[in-house]
Amino acid sequence: MPVKYLLTYGLAVMILAPGGRAVTPNPKNKNIKAILSVAKKRITNIISLNCDTLAIPDDTIPDVIIPAGTIQVLTNHPGQFNNGIKTLGCGSYNQQTFVGPKSAKLQWKGLFESKTRFYISNTKLRLKRDHSELDEDKNQKTGWLVNCDNKDTNIILINGAKDVANGPVKKALLSTRLYYAGQKLEFKYYGVKYTLYTTGFKKNGRIFNYKLFLLAKVRDGYFNQLLASLPPDVSFGGGGDMSTKVEIEFAGDMDGDKIPDFIISESGYAFGFSYLYLSRAAGKNAILKEVSFYGDTD
Repeated sequence: MPVKYLLTYGLAVMILAPGGRAVTPNPKNKNIKAILSVAKKRITNIISLNCDTLAIPDDTIPDVIIPAGTIQVLTNHPGQFNNGIKTLGCGSYNQQTFVGPKSAKLQWKGLFESKTRFYISNTKLRLKRDHSELDEDKNQKTGWLVNCDNKDTNIILINGAKDVANGPVKKALLSTRLYYAGQKLEFKYYGVKYTLYTTGFKKNGRIFNYKLFLLAKVRDGYFNQLLASLPPDVSFGGGGDMSTKVEIEFAGDMDGDKIPDFIISESGYAFGFSYLYLSRAAGKNAILKEVSFYGDTD
């Protein structure tokens, strides 16, 4: 059995067998003993044994090389932020959690797409009452419709992010979705190689325990960062209220350090949220830091 990839799981070591399934090797096998010995030395400092990003035995794992000394980073949605950064998107909102009369008074910048380029520019919000999915009467208008004074396609609206400045933005990725476990997508941005990859397992035609990682060497360090993850009992894609879709809406440098910033969305039955990750905000501790989110529910 050729060894493609090794990882720790608890105190065990998994080997990716042909077909992409991670299996636990028999420790009585002499060849496997040698592999385990080398693996423990090479992997112990790569991924923490207590890290919840580790694959489970049925997970499919792509052929990704994680260099020794790589720092494992967890990005968990904190829910609340104290950095003063707010985000919105043009469209209708049923809830008033993210948008209200005061929103139009704030100073906003928008990431826009024209026919020839992506760019950041100051913009003003235009709000008006709109029918909400939660309204009991068809004539009720308790929701909000958000637009701005720029005619180009808006990707995200940002308030309070000091490092986000007006000007052109070099795109790295746009509307990218890694549908399956064990997928790998490599791209270069300002000469640096970035690797996006997913883990999880397939059951009844759906992907469970879905996790999206970003691996790269930035600021003189290697980082393997979990960007998005779904609970083990929630499938990627499909239908029903126990299914969620994860999509990279945009990746590109918005804060001027030549490291791609990310906008990642998670949507499912009756909900949709978009998360903004900025690289400067991460400092030396990660590739990216989640700084704000917005969205809506029915």
